Amino acid sequence: MRENLVKKVGERGQDNLIAGLFPRALTTGVNIAAGAGKLARGTILSRKEDGTCEVMAAGGTPAYILVDPVDASGTEAVAAVVYRSGNFNPDEVIVSEGYTLTAADKDTLRKYDIVFTNMMKA
Repeated sequence: MRENLVKKVGERGQDNLIAGLFPRALTTGVNIAAGAGKLARGTILSRKEDGTCEVMAAGGTPAYILVDPVDASGTEAVAAVVYRSGNFNPDEVIVSEGYTLTAADKDTLRKYDIVFTNMMKA
């Protein structure tokens, strides 16, 4: 617990999620649907009809990328911060198990100024 007292709020190390500076990485708040489970930073979210968000899966429409990990395992929706625009590494984003991000999904996200740039791996 002591190590959490010396970090700045929102401080993080390099994780290769952000791939470039344009378009700017802008954030907004959303509610994650109850029962969505533990979600990691970089999870692509789709918006449900009730306004909450869930992990992108077949039949969903991608809308956001999760900024920080969140635990939505409970019975109540959980507030979270998401990227509503930015330039991201496609190898670092997360979707539902068994689902692969399609070219159509990337085109949909481009409408929101979310773009993907492939990065070289070390």
